[in-house]
Amino acid sequence: MEAALRGIRAKLTEHQEKVISALLLGSFVALGWRSSQQQREIDDLEAEKSSLRAANTSMSAAMWAWREELFGLAATPSPPITTSRLRHIYGEEEPAPPAPKQPGGYLTPMAVAVM
Repeated sequence: MEAALRGIRAKLTEHQEKVISALLLGSFVALGWRSSQQQREIDDLEAEKSSLRAANTSMSAAMWAWREELFGLAATPSPPITTSRLRHIYGEEEPAPPAPKQPGGYLTPMAVAVM
């Protein structure tokens, strides 16, 4: 067994440059293959991203159209749902009614409390 190992070691030292070149060539081939696999995966993910963005855009447009239709229904004389309920569902704030003007000049209640 030792003789076989010595024989292999002797052959390796004789052809050391060839062995190193073969190992480097093998490494470059392996790296090239891995790089091409990763590039294919990136291309697939970019195609999926484009598809998802297109689907997202179409769903967003459909949801906006439904929203506009619901607000149109709420504006009819006998609405199935009120505008205030729709605003609550969509998370919009009700328009604040204008604050009544207070008689007595330009002092606010806070300014009077400080005095």
